[in-house]
Amino acid sequence: MSEELDALILKTATRLFGEQGYAATSVEQIAAVAKVGKQTIYRRHPSKENLFKTVISELGNSFLLAASPSDEMVSSDPLQALYKTMRMLLDLILSPETLSLSRTFIAEGWRFPDLVNHAGAHIFDPLEKLTCKLLTAVSRASLLKADCDLEQTSQMLATLCLGGPHQQMLFGRRILTTAEERDNYLNLAWHAFMTGILAAPASGPRDRRSQ
Repeated sequence: MSEELDALILKTATRLFGEQGYAATSVEQIAAVAKVGKQTIYRRHPSKENLFKTVISELGNSFLLAASPSDEMVSSDPLQALYKTMRMLLDLILSPETLSLSRTFIAEGWRFPDLVNHAGAHIFDPLEKLTCKLLTAVSRASLLKADCDLEQTSQMLATLCLGGPHQQMLFGRRILTTAEERDNYLNLAWHAFMTGILAAPASGPRDRRSQ
């Protein structure tokens, strides 16, 4: 029961923060929509800021849990693991929940920089580290050109595969709304990028065009 209540509070807070923004959302509103007492929330989260940070931390954790490939996959086919991670992350960053919270950061980040820093530490930084970790595995398999800066290259890969579509959706453009459109976009982005960094010309791991 306690876990279900915790989940209800976080789900309600996530929706309201995304729909109304941080400043316009109160603990009282969250309590009313969730149909729980205000003190029930405060026993779990001593302030609205703490609640918002928990929402962000949980979102980041859910990304890592969903997108991180198994050690076996990374070991057996690191390029395949990296591709599948990018594809999973593309779905996650284009979800309505993620887009709503991203708009909150953009609109109110200048007023609440600590919250933006928290999002960076618990969402963006861990995802960049995951991408770099997987690209490092690709490098150790001797699949990359020798002069690749892994950290910088992983950031550019994420920007092309994820950042561009995310930005377009934030601007209100209805792109990549189906699984087929996302598959096609990632295949094109993947081939374009990998042609420049792989040690040999790449059709991608197991020919990405067939994914």
